[in-house]
Amino acid sequence: MRLEDIKGLGTKRIEKLKASGITDPLDILLLFPCDYFDRRAVIDWNALPAGSNVIFEAEQVRSPVLRHIRRGLSYVKGEFESFGTRVVCTWFNQDYVYRRLVLGGRIIVSGKLKKTTSYAEISAPRIIADRDGDIVPIYKLPDGLNQKLMSEAVRTVLGSVSLKGYVSEEAAAAIGIMPVDRAIKEAHFPTDIALARKAARSAAVENLAYTLCLYRLLKSDDKRTRNYADHTKELARAIADLPFELTRDQRSAIEEIVRELRSDERMNILLQGDVGSGKTIVAFLAAYYAALCGYQTALMAPTEILARQHYAKAREFFADKNISVACLTGSTNAKERSAILDGLSDGSITVAVGTHALTGKNVRFRDLGLTVTDEQHRFGVCQRGSLENKAGNADNLVMSATPIPRTLALSLYGKLKTADLRQKPSSESCIMTAIVPESKLNAMYGYIADKARSREKTYIVCPRIDSEDGISASALYAELSRGALRGVKVGLLHGRMSAAEKETAMNAFAFGDTSVLVCTTVVEVGIDVGAATTMAIFGADRLGLSQLHQLRGRIGRRGQKSYCFIVQGDGEVPERLRFLCGCSDGFALAEYDFDSRGAGDFLGTRQHGTAETFAGVKIDADMLRSADKLSSLLLADPDTVKAIASKADGREEFIRSLSLN
Repeated sequence: MRLEDIKGLGTKRIEKLKASGITDPLDILLLFPCDYFDRRAVIDWNALPAGSNVIFEAEQVRSPVLRHIRRGLSYVKGEFESFGTRVVCTWFNQDYVYRRLVLGGRIIVSGKLKKTTSYAEISAPRIIADRDGDIVPIYKLPDGLNQKLMSEAVRTVLGSVSLKGYVSEEAAAAIGIMPVDRAIKEAHFPTDIALARKAARSAAVENLAYTLCLYRLLKSDDKRTRNYADHTKELARAIADLPFELTRDQRSAIEEIVRELRSDERMNILLQGDVGSGKTIVAFLAAYYAALCGYQTALMAPTEILARQHYAKAREFFADKNISVACLTGSTNAKERSAILDGLSDGSITVAVGTHALTGKNVRFRDLGLTVTDEQHRFGVCQRGSLENKAGNADNLVMSATPIPRTLALSLYGKLKTADLRQKPSSESCIMTAIVPESKLNAMYGYIADKARSREKTYIVCPRIDSEDGISASALYAELSRGALRGVKVGLLHGRMSAAEKETAMNAFAFGDTSVLVCTTVVEVGIDVGAATTMAIFGADRLGLSQLHQLRGRIGRRGQKSYCFIVQGDGEVPERLRFLCGCSDGFALAEYDFDSRGAGDFLGTRQHGTAETFAGVKIDADMLRSADKLSSLLLADPDTVKAIASKADGREEFIRSLSLN
């Protein structure tokens, strides 16, 4: 069964689904509801504070109004009654809503509450598809898709396939979860909200247990197969030749890496450090040591932009060391790709930098001794496993600027050693973080324009490319180009652009006349533009603290005083954002994020619902313990181990089988 086989999913809708990571019918089933509406519940509108996210059923008491203000701007207004309270909803540039509103009809709506003296107003309202039953599931969907369509798609898929997980009824009962087939059905077609919540938690635990199994299988063979000679003198000379002094933590990390490379067991080290702590040079020095011992290194980055940035720095570092470096990404042309593949297989290329393209089936190394994975939590487990397996028990160095909380690190990595870079080079920047209410936007844009005249650069970050719910990168780019920043060169960068378009946009910002770059979080990881001193972030409530910290680490890269503005509504500022403004320690932010939002930011697992969850459930310490216990049960069964291992180089999947009925 394919997405194309599902009624109602045309080409454009399928493109939207695939762009959001929903590539096949199984993904449809794993897009769990983010919330549920119990139409039997009574709403006390007077008790709800302004700013609350609400879901309600109401009767339309006045005929809807459609107004066209000017070209490109229209609104639909509807007035409803819910438990004795008048509720007003306004939809901007969504004329189709007018046709759905009927005087005397009933609808279910979600949105954010604005209070007035005489009625309730809902901002950014969304109509939830009605369906039979007292409990209505609500999905967080890509723009352009609706609740009714998703419900029907789920029903179609469930009616056409059979599911089987790795967890037996007995094991599920021992852990206190539902088997995945029952959990999926209960989540999408709930009989009780409490059971639906348990279903989502059960699926999250089973998925996490599967992930833990993969980590442990990938790291189960620690026997060393390569010998590293003593080249510490050559390494010391390379360090002495650096144009800067290594920090104490950097020196300690490279010493630990060399010690592990020369030990009797295969090296597995997690190198974690805050933004700007100097992880990259440690990785290059490790690759240099491997090269001195006759081995190749593969450095895998999560984005092409970051891979090419690493490649440029690697070429500079290795230029005087007679070590060849190549870059392999998805956009590498056929001729260049062929030459790189030949160089890797015959050993003439010593250091390969790239994206997940390095895990391709046709990529073969002559003697890959060291794998370095940058921002490792951005990759699926299997992509990392595929790279490691190419090496035949290679030594592994994984790097992260998102420090991993101790509880999670112990569960995920077991024997994996960690090297922390807590010190920063002396050029550490001073970044001030401040909340900017929407009423002060014009003042912020004036500041950004002044910085542009001083040849300083600014990032303006929007989490979404296109959005009906809040600001989007595309819309803000168009608005600023002809409005508040008219006369300033503004660029646009997002994940749907081609590799060539991304490179052009980044080069214009880094080296050209683009002063302001409106972008999505594609710039989060590792981008280094020295003149960037200002950042404005919209939609910060969609992002974890560690992710926000990563973003603000893109400015002040040369030690300049810099400002990060968090744009918020004029209401109360969330506690977590106040914590961000007062904390510049990535390790402390990671622990706070884990305690308050869960483990999703730190896992390379398939995630739906929000960026910090699986199946809409916060992955917390209790779930980790349950998943840890469940993974031990799974690994005790040889047949299950064999089944999981057989998928370790394929698409990560905690559903054992999905077959047509």
